[in-house]
Amino acid sequence: MSDGSDSAGGVGNGASSSGADAAASASDALGAAADALGSAVDAAVDALGAAIGNALGTATDALGLDHALDGLANALGIDARDLQGIVGAAVVGMLTGGLPGAVMGVVNGLVGGSMTEAARGAIADNLPAAMQPLANLALDQFAGRIPGANVSVQDALTGLASGALTNGRAPDIGDIGAIARSLTDVQSAARGLFDGVTRGNFASAADAASTIDRALGGQLGQAREIAGGIADTLSSGRGAYASGGHGAFGNAVEQLAVDVTRLVASRR
Repeated sequence: MSDGSDSAGGVGNGASSSGADAAASASDALGAAADALGSAVDAAVDALGAAIGNALGTATDALGLDHALDGLANALGIDARDLQGIVGAAVVGMLTGGLPGAVMGVVNGLVGGSMTEAARGAIADNLPAAMQPLANLALDQFAGRIPGANVSVQDALTGLASGALTNGRAPDIGDIGAIARSLTDVQSAARGLFDGVTRGNFASAADAASTIDRALGGQLGQAREIAGGIADTLSSGRGAYASGGHGAFGNAVEQLAVDVTRLVASRR
């Protein structure tokens, strides 16, 4: 875990140079893919997906998510601000993975934001004041790597309710209500998890921040695996349902993924 000097906003000269090269390369690939769309749609979509993966991988690691999204937005000819919210997270996911990717983008953003909020509250309640700044820095870095994670719950639900993911048709209020309810369960389970994590005996602020960072990564990994299985039902044509057996947090994530999948599937 870094002390922040090598974070997205303070990359060293070497990393900045290599990161800038990677970002430029990714941007060039994005531009080439976008130019090719008119004459070779299928090939261009494949190239565009690969370029986006590059832009959101190498460039994100070196320069930060904002820079990568700026390059992507420029190549696609859209406003970079449109990629910052929960709908932007879905757009990025859709470009790289179709409708299942859109589900993953929404779930990752909602779960990442829920964990960040839960961990921040637990830090404030349970950690000594001297340990809190470094722990909160770890949270900021975590959220900054996940499109949509910095969006408020209300803004996220408003974005979904706008019809941006359902071909412009405002979704049924019951679908939005189901997402809101399952998201509340995710938040509650996440708070229980991070209350436990932050009540440990830490040798230093770095120890506390590292423990929280590992917990965030581990829980997000579990959430992605669970959500990925649910999202795949869109490709197979099967109905999405929650089978349980993942523990309180995993079960809440699974239900959220089911509800998001049903919303996205309603666009068909």
